[in-house]
Amino acid sequence: MRNLRIWVCILTVVSIVATVVLRIRSVKMNVPPVIKCSVAGDIEVLSSATDEELLKYVTATDVQDGDISDKIIVERKNYFVSKGITPISYAVCDSDNNVSKIVKNVKFTDYRSPRFTLKSDFLVYAKTNIDFSNIVGAEDVYDGDISDFVKIISNTYNNAYAGLYDVNCKVTNSFGDTSEISFMAIVVDDDKDVKKVALKEYIIYTTSGETPDFKDNILNPPVGKTLKDIEIDDSEFDPETPGVYSVYYKISDMIRGRVIVVVEEA
Repeated sequence: MRNLRIWVCILTVVSIVATVVLRIRSVKMNVPPVIKCSVAGDIEVLSSATDEELLKYVTATDVQDGDISDKIIVERKNYFVSKGITPISYAVCDSDNNVSKIVKNVKFTDYRSPRFTLKSDFLVYAKTNIDFSNIVGAEDVYDGDISDFVKIISNTYNNAYAGLYDVNCKVTNSFGDTSEISFMAIVVDDDKDVKKVALKEYIIYTTSGETPDFKDNILNPPVGKTLKDIEIDDSEFDPETPGVYSVYYKISDMIRGRVIVVVEEA
């Protein structure tokens, strides 16, 4: 009888200990990991930053697994809370499938709104059909080439008559940042055999107070002509005032080329 009591006591103690151990184990299993970021404010990186670079700023620990920083993943958000600043989530999962997350704002230090590109000078001969969507492109520091997202909002183009015609375009990147531009398409009655000045760029972005080297933008003069034969007419250009301007390349007072200059605020 005495032995039975002893065994009952032993089993009771073992049961209590096992229960306590299981409860402690259960509590530990339900404790989520902790993620810490070494940056108090916004994380500042280039727009080309990879997930690996973003992961340098965070660590994660777990009561059971220890250091699990190598298990952290980056969940990017495709929207801005303000221009050039986007939230990202850092998430980590421990061996008991407990998940922890923190959200940090990432600031792209090199960010600017999308810019347009042009494949021609928009100097068009009368009676010539033109598809503006094949000429206007766009690029973004984050998305790269976004020409497929350019939209021609409106245009007054009429190739039947010489004149100036409005062309309005816009483009939006993956963060929802939209750029718009309005410029003139020039329809001329000149002989189509008259060769135009080939340019390196048909649209140039600059900041207020700066004047590009328009002569240096010439790729090739027309056959039989030299750089000395080409006059730069920048009378419409105002480098101090943000806006969209036309600068003309002339030979014997005839317009043989045009570059669009976008002056942005410094």
